[in-house]
Amino acid sequence: MRKNLSQQKLLEILITEIELLQQTSKNIKETAPEIAKQLHELKTTKIKFDLNTDKLEELLESHKRKLKKKVFIPRWFLILVGVVIVWLVMFGTWLYFN
Repeated sequence: MRKNLSQQKLLEILITEIELLQQTSKNIKETAPEIAKQLHELKTTKIKFDLNTDKLEELLESHKRKLKKKVFIPRWFLILVGVVIVWLVMFGTWLYFN
């Protein structure tokens, strides 16, 4: 008698679950076209955005100014190097021909 009660209870639970699954499947089938439509709209909608890069450009300009100040080679140094190179070339040719 107990076996029959247990089996009867399991059968009731199984029937309830099957009915619930059928209802869920029915709900899914009803909403699937709407979900597909909205998903298609999302995929085809173009996204528009506007970025404000003013602060980034200001920061970039600031860094450029700082780099120019640090990498600055004085004109007198370039002239001195040019004079030394010319002197070395002249001295080298003088030694080569003497």
